[in-house]
Amino acid sequence: MIDVYVRHVKTEDRVREWMYEVSCARWVAEGVKIHTVTGGDIGGVRERIEKSAESDPYIVTDDDCLIVGKDWVRRSVSLLLANPTYAIVSTLSLIEGENLAVPTNGDDIYRMHAVGQPMLIRKGFCRELPEMDLNSECGVLHKMVLDKGYQMGLIHPKHKIRHNHMGHGFSGNPALRWGI
Repeated sequence: MIDVYVRHVKTEDRVREWMYEVSCARWVAEGVKIHTVTGGDIGGVRERIEKSAESDPYIVTDDDCLIVGKDWVRRSVSLLLANPTYAIVSTLSLIEGENLAVPTNGDDIYRMHAVGQPMLIRKGFCRELPEMDLNSECGVLHKMVLDKGYQMGLIHPKHKIRHNHMGHGFSGNPALRWGI
């Protein structure tokens, strides 16, 4: 069973709470083990997740990401495992304004420096992390993965494994917080 860690932003905003509930309901439909994570510094949270995860890979996502596509977990995990040079992968958002990451080839996974959530992570890569915040998180993880001789990438959209960033505009990431 795949471990899924949902980073939940506790807020008085009911819309955010509904996004969290819908996101979790969709993960439950995939038959995963859900863990809710709140608060803490980004690097410390990721290190605690790494220590507690029993599955390899495991998934870290945000409470505003809704996975889209039949058998999302099985298919995305299979693609990661079939591509051993990749340590961390994600999928493209259905919010087209976020998709500056166009495929560079026809491979199942293509290289990308900032993949965002939901993030499939091979066990062993999020240990002893340097400091990071929401704005630097993907860049720091990318450098760490490259330093270990691996790649970070996105699953090619030809596989029809996507996610809906419901919180785009309400995001925990300050760069995407245009709606509040």
